[in-house]
Amino acid sequence: MEFYFFPDVYADRYLVDAYIISFKLKDKSCVETRELEGREYVVQVHDWEAFKESAYDIVLYEYGDEVARFSDIETALSEAYKMACLEASRRIPKVIEPALGVGNPPIEVVERVFPLSFKVEAFPEDLDSFLDHLVKNVEIETLEWEKADDDEIPF
Repeated sequence: MEFYFFPDVYADRYLVDAYIISFKLKDKSCVETRELEGREYVVQVHDWEAFKESAYDIVLYEYGDEVARFSDIETALSEAYKMACLEASRRIPKVIEPALGVGNPPIEVVERVFPLSFKVEAFPEDLDSFLDHLVKNVEIETLEWEKADDDEIPF
């Protein structure tokens, strides 16, 4: 079965999503997968060394065109992220960060291969109170912003 990783990065808010890595696994027991829209995605790697040994037929694509073939998934991901970061740097961003989510490599993989340092915020333990707090703050900020008159000329 063929799997894909999308080594996407953000240049500030701009998404660089030109690269895809396709690969096959000899043994799926080293990973956890999730099906979404008829495709199966790797969402967690249980054993990194077993995953590296199990991955084969590794191909890096840029805008759908084959760029390179690899025998090592770690090298492929590292090269893909370097290329994506180079592309992102052309926008002269303040921050370049990896995209995280379904289809992107799992966070534990990204931490191994991403060429720049980055920080991931911890997921809130109490999601309900976090969302309540967020809604209340957004509402207050929005109300304050609506009170400001941008057309008013300060004297």
